[in-house]
Amino acid sequence: MGVMTADVLLPDLLMQVPATVEPPSDLKFKILNENTVQMSWKQPSSQIEGFRIQVVSDAEEIPKELTLPASATKTSITDLTPELDYVVTITSYYGAEESLPISGQLTIQSSGADGTQRRPQPTSAVKCSVSTIGDLVFLVDGSWSVGRENFRYIRSFISAMAGAFDIGEDKTRVGVVQYSTDTRTEFNLNQYFKRGELLRAINSLPYKGGNTMTGDAMDFLLRNSFTEAAGARRGYPKVAMIITDGKSQDPVRDHARKLRNAGVEIFALGIKGADEEELRQMASTPYNTHIYTVPDFELIKNVQRTLITKVCAAVDDQLNSLASGDEVIEPASNLQVAEVSSTSMRITWDASLGEITGYKLQMIPMLAGSKRQEVYVGPTMTSVNVRDLSPETEYEISLFAVRGLTPSEPVMAMEKTQPVKVSLECSLGVDVKADVVLLVDGSYSIGLANFAKVRAFLEVLVTSFDIGPNKVQISLVQYSRDPHTEFALNTHHNLASVVKAVRTFPYRGGSTNTGKAMTYVREKIFVPDKGARTNVPRVMILITDGKSSDAFKDPAARLRSSDVEIFAVGVKDAVRSELEAIANPPAETHVYTVEDFDAFQRISKELTQSICLRIEQELLKILLKNLLPPKSLEFSEVTSRSLRATWTSDAPNVEYFLIRFRPAADLTGDYVSITVPGDTFTTVLPNLTPLTTYEVNVYAQYEKGDSFPLKGENTTLEGETSHFEDVQCMKIIEFFPFLRGTGLWNLGYKAVKQPFDCKTLIAEQGSVGNLWVSEETTDSFRVSWDAAPGMVVRYHVSYIPVKGDVEKLEAVTVGSETTIVLQELFPITTYRVSVSPEYQSGTGPEKHIDGTTKEGAGVPSRGAQRVWGGAQIVSRKKAQRQVIIWVL
Repeated sequence: MGVMTADVLLPDLLMQVPATVEPPSDLKFKILNENTVQMSWKQPSSQIEGFRIQVVSDAEEIPKELTLPASATKTSITDLTPELDYVVTITSYYGAEESLPISGQLTIQSSGADGTQRRPQPTSAVKCSVSTIGDLVFLVDGSWSVGRENFRYIRSFISAMAGAFDIGEDKTRVGVVQYSTDTRTEFNLNQYFKRGELLRAINSLPYKGGNTMTGDAMDFLLRNSFTEAAGARRGYPKVAMIITDGKSQDPVRDHARKLRNAGVEIFALGIKGADEEELRQMASTPYNTHIYTVPDFELIKNVQRTLITKVCAAVDDQLNSLASGDEVIEPASNLQVAEVSSTSMRITWDASLGEITGYKLQMIPMLAGSKRQEVYVGPTMTSVNVRDLSPETEYEISLFAVRGLTPSEPVMAMEKTQPVKVSLECSLGVDVKADVVLLVDGSYSIGLANFAKVRAFLEVLVTSFDIGPNKVQISLVQYSRDPHTEFALNTHHNLASVVKAVRTFPYRGGSTNTGKAMTYVREKIFVPDKGARTNVPRVMILITDGKSSDAFKDPAARLRSSDVEIFAVGVKDAVRSELEAIANPPAETHVYTVEDFDAFQRISKELTQSICLRIEQELLKILLKNLLPPKSLEFSEVTSRSLRATWTSDAPNVEYFLIRFRPAADLTGDYVSITVPGDTFTTVLPNLTPLTTYEVNVYAQYEKGDSFPLKGENTTLEGETSHFEDVQCMKIIEFFPFLRGTGLWNLGYKAVKQPFDCKTLIAEQGSVGNLWVSEETTDSFRVSWDAAPGMVVRYHVSYIPVKGDVEKLEAVTVGSETTIVLQELFPITTYRVSVSPEYQSGTGPEKHIDGTTKEGAGVPSRGAQRVWGGAQIVSRKKAQRQVIIWVL
């Protein structure tokens, strides 16, 4: 290996003055390996006894000193650390006299596996400004595809980038995480605060080996590296440098989004087989400064200088942004999840220590097709019960402390809702009440032997209920030509007496007048003197083995109209269409048929489940009827981006009011929710869109559940203005539930307009954030972005091939959607895409990104047609410009 003088700053002769003892001359350095340098010199002409050499690093280590005889002309300096700066000083001495020193500054640049230089010149090595301070974590692919030899290149790159920063506890902190099948921390941000110790740790990183699970690794980074416990600091720039050589074996998009949303700027270095689309899913934007790719490990040096420069600039940009913005908002802490059911969970936290205006809670389901929720609560609340969740669904829970429109960093948790549980026994419910009538066919067609099997089946049914005068009451009616009460609802008050009566009631025989029997049940059984109760679910279970001898449709309809839920069990010759006409819908849960009396066991479990579920549902309806809703919804202080909702309530035991709102035209859209304490009767609905009618629902939340909603609508004003206007605001003055035929409750309201002092405000504007391209095909790709600030009406998207003279095409989003698919594009063509927000007052600034379609087969054509929004745009471009080869 030759002398690498380019790697050394040549010695400076410090002084040229006469001396009794002359110093050595012609000092040179030769790099032997990454840890050893050979130094050589010429002996002085004067007589000397020997040489003294001192090696001092900039890592505050104890200097190395050695003494050599006068005959020496070279020596090796060992145990050096790449990327660390050393000053080497040599003097001659004779007795007590010593020559003037000559010194050289030495920095060993990391070399590749073949011993070649990693960087062009040490004198051009990138150094960040001493004011460039942040938290930098390297996420390193240590999978089998990298290989032990190639891992040396990765260590060298990490050394070069880490060495560019001023390292210290109050300066830049560096951490390294290596991943493959699993992920491990090599060292945290708070482990090395001295440059020399850090670089030595990097250069001794072990190679891991395994598969490539990049998604899990980014999740690990968020939960274990960018945390206070691991040394991450609030209010400091955060950068993740991801180094990978292959496609991940697990999804990366969502994990990368969470990392970016936590304020981490992501750079990606892809080597060899790295997937470029996957790199775009991970990296921050713009991609041209955050994604770098090289075809092999030894070529990392080609992008190293540029990449380090961009990382330094990114940290500076984050610092400037933090310095020019508001003080960092203190997040909440100790996020806890409790009282988890199939459709709800309670979220609690410890309050933010800073000055805030409230909290924003995001519930993002991990199951496609489930709706996300966003709940706003006031600054004094530290608990909220989130309802209307999807059963058996995992949710990502993010809580932000908010000051105005500015959120803190989130505190996060994951929790899964319970599956829907249907009790096999209604007695498992809490406060289950119901009046249940068993209407049993006792006609001659059944026979005495089969009637014993009917009794056994009835015994199975009644043992499913918790029987008592304030719980479930059972009545048994047997019918043939005429109905007969075996026992009424208020006859037996415990399970034992009911079971005894079921086992012993006689078989009567006769014809099958089902219609007459149902009229009897309505008029003679579901009545107060027979024990029937108000505000209690009513259920009738019909068991018959044949066709009715009389008219049954009208009696069945009258029974259902009196709020009786009818189930029908048909045996043997029973007609299913007749049973379906008698029972409540849906027939799948209310009508059961068996081929003979021995088959009752087959349907007993399913029938019991259906009955119990309907009882629970009816109890909930009755409960809601008794939970008083709010009243008199009014709107005021209406602006282009917010409005105030106010209501009243006479109920003394309301715990909270839940306000849910969304654009009235968006019938399938997600609601935004605000929760306020039960003694608060007003709230401002924020972040609205100008000139949009909003549907507003206010619920009173009690210990036992939520009331029916008080509903209203109001429309925001036009545009962002700096003046004040008087407007007319809607006042909802009446709310009333009423019954319809099926017993379902309906809601209505009346509205009048009354004047209020409503005023408009100035709204902020800006550009979109975090633009990215995905789902590339041969003729389309998806463009997505983070929403622009303020009240965006829609987004304007223009796109044009980077090369060629094809005209620019344009599109707009539906409302404020932040994604769009651009279709009918040319294959293997790069498009420059520009996205800008449109406000009522004008268009915001553009942001750009390039997207490239994939290669695909095609057919020569004279032109390409595009249709967008009903307007046809024709591009007359010859197909062969886009074709690699035609096969004829």
